[in-house]
Amino acid sequence: MAVIPFDPSRRRTTQTPVGGGSAEVAAAPQGGRDPDEDLRRLPLGTPDYVRVVDAILRKNNWRHSTKDKNVSRKTMRDRSTFLVAFFRALRHETEFKDADPRELGGRHVEAMVRRWVSLGRSTATIHNYLSFLRTYAGWIGKPGMVLAPQHYVGEASPHAHRYQVAVKDKSWSAADVDIDGLIKRVGEFDMWVGVQLELCAKLGLRPKEARHFRPHGAIVPREQAMERDAQAFPHAQWFVRVVHGTKGGRPRHVPLANPAQRELIERLQALVPSGLFVGRAEHSAAQSQRRFYYVLQQFGITKSALGVVAHGLRHQHANDLYEALASSPSPVRGGQLQPAQDVEARSATARVLGHNRPRVTGCYLGSSCAFTDRLNRNSVDAADADQALPDLGSRT
Repeated sequence: MAVIPFDPSRRRTTQTPVGGGSAEVAAAPQGGRDPDEDLRRLPLGTPDYVRVVDAILRKNNWRHSTKDKNVSRKTMRDRSTFLVAFFRALRHETEFKDADPRELGGRHVEAMVRRWVSLGRSTATIHNYLSFLRTYAGWIGKPGMVLAPQHYVGEASPHAHRYQVAVKDKSWSAADVDIDGLIKRVGEFDMWVGVQLELCAKLGLRPKEARHFRPHGAIVPREQAMERDAQAFPHAQWFVRVVHGTKGGRPRHVPLANPAQRELIERLQALVPSGLFVGRAEHSAAQSQRRFYYVLQQFGITKSALGVVAHGLRHQHANDLYEALASSPSPVRGGQLQPAQDVEARSATARVLGHNRPRVTGCYLGSSCAFTDRLNRNSVDAADADQALPDLGSRT
């Protein structure tokens, strides 16, 4: 067989930037790999704003906004997608046709917030967008430039404050869904998606954690569990280790509280080859995710069909656990507790869910405090479900 000599001219020149996963950024010519050199070569007001954004991303996107640590690939990808779409919309859909990403100013942010409001973007979405811009402003030497949402929309606006407190029970049981029956039917159609849903229901895992779960060696004795998790459940002797696919890469140990949980783990150990995750071995993480949501859609596990999503099983587990610990339903289910009982039950529930702050459980359990009318109108459930970045409303 003849050997074809290597021809440097045939090498691919388009590279996916470190900055993220935007198709437009990935397709842009990269020039030099030194982002500072790229920025020096691009004059202010250049029409190649995508290249400017790419250089700024390559220089900064790996950084956490407030802490001295790296961020996840998903965060990098979301930032990249948002920023390219933001400057595209700013240049094409507002009066700022020549806006340069390096000269982002308050008037640009104000114009885009007005646009988001006119397009009907939700309170949570607008707050997320401003959070991305706040981080970006720090990258370009303008920390503090992006102000609180109420500065742009007014204190009386429903978009001024984001309340991460559930006012509606998102559990499957609240929607009169036969949990065991539906999961069984899903499992008959796709065994792997069925057991992934079981992990969400019985251990309170996020869908991503369930897809990445490795059952072999997952059950550990109390002395091997993380100290804070063991302290939260002083009577638990066995724990389940949750490491892969966790939010922010934070591991945790979930107490093994009943025989059904142990039976599930042991069943998975028999199904899954040692060292592998719960799912088809030949599937990548992206393929596993697509298959998961495809199967759910086939069985109506969507807000538009049955009124529930996979993340609702995590709500189910959180509310059921809270009720077991407090001997009373959670506030979102109509329960009323004394503060001491509430705090204790919330703290333990937070640990099972993988959160350090008990107040985050308000996304699942509701608040034990009295609600005002505005709180009820504006409350959002933004917990930590798998979510796609919302559309900015710009032209394609």
